[in-house]
This record gives sequence, structure tokens and C-alpha cells, in this order.
Amino acid sequence: MKIKTIVIAPYPGLSELTLSLQQELQEFEIVVEHGDLSRVLPLIGRIHAEGYDVIISRGGTAKLLQQHSYLPVVEIPVSGFDILRILTLVKGYNAKCEMIGFPNIIEGFMSVSSLMEVDISYTVIHREQEAGAALADAKARGVQVVIGDSITVKMAAENGLQGVLITSGKESLMEAFSRAGQLYKSAEKLKLKNEMYESMLSMLKGGYAATDQGGKLEFANTSFKHLLKLPETADTLYTMYPGLREMLRDVSRGADFDRTTSVYEPDQGLYLRAQLLPAADERQLYMLLASEEEPEHSGLAASYLLADAPFFSYQEEAGQETGFQSYPAVVYGEKGSGRKRYVINATLSESRDGILCLHIRRSTEEVLKAMMELMLYGGGRVTIIEGAELLSAKQQRELAEFIVKRKMKTVFLFDKDPEALAEEEQLAGKLLRSLKQPSISLPALRETPWLERSIRACLIWTNERQGKQIAGIRGEVMEVLLAHPWQGNFTELRTVMELFVAAAEGPFIEREALTLLEEGSRKARSGLSPAPGKEELNLRQPLEDIERDIIRTVLEQEGMNQSLAAKRLGINRSTLWRKLKEN
Repeated sequence: MKIKTIVIAPYPGLSELTLSLQQELQEFEIVVEHGDLSRVLPLIGRIHAEGYDVIISRGGTAKLLQQHSYLPVVEIPVSGFDILRILTLVKGYNAKCEMIGFPNIIEGFMSVSSLMEVDISYTVIHREQEAGAALADAKARGVQVVIGDSITVKMAAENGLQGVLITSGKESLMEAFSRAGQLYKSAEKLKLKNEMYESMLSMLKGGYAATDQGGKLEFANTSFKHLLKLPETADTLYTMYPGLREMLRDVSRGADFDRTTSVYEPDQGLYLRAQLLPAADERQLYMLLASEEEPEHSGLAASYLLADAPFFSYQEEAGQETGFQSYPAVVYGEKGSGRKRYVINATLSESRDGILCLHIRRSTEEVLKAMMELMLYGGGRVTIIEGAELLSAKQQRELAEFIVKRKMKTVFLFDKDPEALAEEEQLAGKLLRSLKQPSISLPALRETPWLERSIRACLIWTNERQGKQIAGIRGEVMEVLLAHPWQGNFTELRTVMELFVAAAEGPFIEREALTLLEEGSRKARSGLSPAPGKEELNLRQPLEDIERDIIRTVLEQEGMNQSLAAKRLGINRSTLWRKLKEN
């Protein structure tokens, strides 16, 4: 395959010389385009669209192309023969000469002219716009002959000066084509190697991607695009995942999302890790790894929640004032009862950079350190902390001192009243005393007087997300939904409504949709706190009793299906049956 090459010739003679050499340049498919600095930028779009492999030009035109094109640009050098020809030509002039040009042209001429003892003054310009002023100054100093490139010579003529064009000979042009061939072959080797790496990464189960600080994807394997539901044509992450902007900012500030901390995207059920990559240019590049499973070593899940109005507001319905009067604050209630949504709505006016939600998974010093670092990186943004009761008493005291001393805007989320947690020795006294205002208790969805409004509001919100136009819910379906226990609260309602809307073929949610109710409920409740009246997993009991509670919880979450429970627990069905019999 020939190397598809375009030569941008700033003067007609270079076009003619290039075309005359085609028989000697058989490995190249050559197209010649006449254009100088004033015409080159409008050409770039067409050059890219026509699929050239390399661009050849000279002087300032080549420099401009290098700045604005992603294609390799080879500059035709000014050879010693070119310089000797021009100096010999002007040596016998009985007129004052001056050279005006870009640094790459001037430097070579000055070196050779000093050897030949030809005294020529010169003016260095760095942009085309500087040529006019340089010519006016030269004319004022009595210069009659100007040596330069095509633009300089053209402008010299317009100013009444004689111009001498610096031309390129055959040897200079052949050298440029030789360099273009070497560059193309090297680039092809790198391209093949990159294609091999990309092919290998595409075969990996995990989702891998590289992006810059603007969220532009430099690379994303098939798994990454599938996990993040990105279209094949997607080239940026921020359109669908605007919260990742804050994540990458924190990475650039020093956050480590590879070991202790992972980023959780709650709407997609995805975990993301990120590292800063070394880059050859001034950009910052990041490697992202996406997975549906939480990394084993992760003890802290961070989420970047944008301060967007939710589909339902407790404050609006219950007549509560929005906003926290002081920090740290507490919101408690069952999982899925809208605690994060309450905080978002209460902090809209002061969370323009979003809200950082930190969900503690394990009690370690590394987790505590990572939390404090992320809170510091975020500056004035509001931070939600969930799972603080898992920290040791010592770690809770350190966290309380840190928050109070740094005046961090912090809201704690608990499943129970913090006073009750303190009585159960799960909450340290110092952390409890640091709370500045009365705890806010959120009722379970099934206990609220606005259940029907919540269902209808969730339908409208789901319509918008799925691009559907479901007009309403049939009365018999609404009766069943109002009688449903909603043990997963708003999380369960949202999951059920997503299934209902996706399956709906007409303008209403019909009775047939109720067959999806149990599926949605089981899916949403998986991993949430147990139903009311049942104790959460108690780790302060013998191992045998902990095992019994785990088996019971998994069975309940799998609808008492022993086969599914055994598979999830990693044991066979007969072992599960034996353990049930023993208990």
C-alpha cells in the first residue's frame, strides 16, 4: 500500500518540482496543494476527511500545520545547497539586503553567510502578522531587497521592495520524502502494536478506559462501554456521568481510587477505580476500571451526587424547612427511605459542586485516612457519611475531632436514632456530642400519608428517564401498590416503576404489570436492611449464630429459594439443607 501524502506548496515552483519527482517516489501516492499561511487552515478539515497518512510542507506553513493537525507533518528543510544558491545570487547585489523570516530559516542562513563573509542583516518573526511591521521597519532603514519565504516576498512587493524567494531544491524535497517514509513506517509499527493492545483489552472481562481531564475518552474497551451503557460513538463521559468530573478532579489532587476507595455509581450499580497516567503532553490522562462487583480490598465507597432536585421531596410534603441550621447533622431512617434525597434537597443552595457521599464498608485506619483526604479535597462541598457506626470508638473520636476542627459540612446517615446506637455501644459519645442540631427522622414509605403521590411522582420521573409517555396507572393496580409493604422504600418503588414503565405497551400501567412487582421488590431489597421487626446482622454473637443469621437473610432475599441461596452462598444444596436442619 502506498503512503498517501499531501504536499502543501507555499509557492508554484515547489508544486512543479514535486510533480516532476513522482517517478522517483513510487512508494508514495502524492497530491500537491498550493497554499501558504493565509490558506492552510481552511484546508485542514478536508485533509483529515480524505485520509492522508502524512503532510509535507515548509517554513511557517509547516509550523502552522503541526499546531492544528493530528497528522504527522514533515518540514522540508532548508539545505546548505539552498542557502548557497541564494547567497551566491545576492552576493553581487549593489543594494541593501535584509532577510526576514521564521527562526528555522534565519539560523541556517546566518551560519553559512558568516562563513562566506556575506554581510546580511536579518529580522526574526514568529507569526505571519509580524511580517508587515518588519517590512515597514526595513524600508524605513533603507533596505531595498528582502529575502524570505513566499508570504514575506509577496508583502515586500506590495510595499515597493524587491523580494528574493528562498526556494527548496530537489535534494531538500527528497530528504523530506525520505523522512516521511521513515515516520510512516514507524507510525505503522506503533499502530499495529496499539491495535494488538486494544484487542487484548477488549477481550478482558473488566471495563477499561483512558480519559483526559475533560472527560474525553481516549480509549474504552467493549466491556467498559457496555457497563456504562455508552453508545459506540460516545467520546466523552461527562454527558451521561457528570459526577465523574469531581472524581477525576480529586484524582488529580492526589486521591487514590485504586486500593482502599472505589467510586460507586448508584444509578448503574457500578464501581469505578481511577489512576493518574503519565502523559507525553501537558494533558492529564486517567485510567478507569469499571466493574459490577465491589473490589475486594475496597473499604470505602465514594459517590459524587449532583445537587439535582429529586422526584419527591419530604420537606415539601411534610412542611419542613429546607436546609440544615448547623453541621454536623444527622438524618436517620430505614435504608431506601430517601435519606440521600432529603440531604440533596436540603443543601441545594450550598452544593453547586455536588455532594460527596462516603459509605464505610470496613473499619480500618486506611479507610479513615482516605475519608479525611477526600473531605479536604472537596473544600466547601457537603459530605454525607454512611456507616460511621462501623468505625471503632477511637476512629469515631478522631473523625469527630477532624470534622469540628475543620468545620466540615457533614451529614451522617444512620438506620436508627443515634441515641439508640449510642446505647448499643455502636456510636461513641464524642461523635454523638459533636452533632449540632436535633436528628431528622424520616418515616418509612409505607407509613407516610403521601404514598399515592409518591407513586405518581415516580411514574413521571421514570417516564422522563426512559423516554416514555405513560399517562397513568389503572385503579386496580394502584390499589395493590397502596397495599404493598414497600420494605425497600423509595429504592423499591423506583425499581418496580422502572420495570412497569419498560414493560408497558399502552398509555396506562395495566394489571399485567403486577406480575413484575415481586421481581422488582426482591431486586431492590437485596442488600438493604431487613424488614421491620427483624434484627440486623449482629456481629457480637458466636460464629455459629452469625452463620445462621446470614443463611436466613440470604434465603429471605432469594424468596426462600434454596437453590438460589446455596449458589449465592457458594455451597451445594445438600450442605445448605443440613445447616438449616442443624439450626
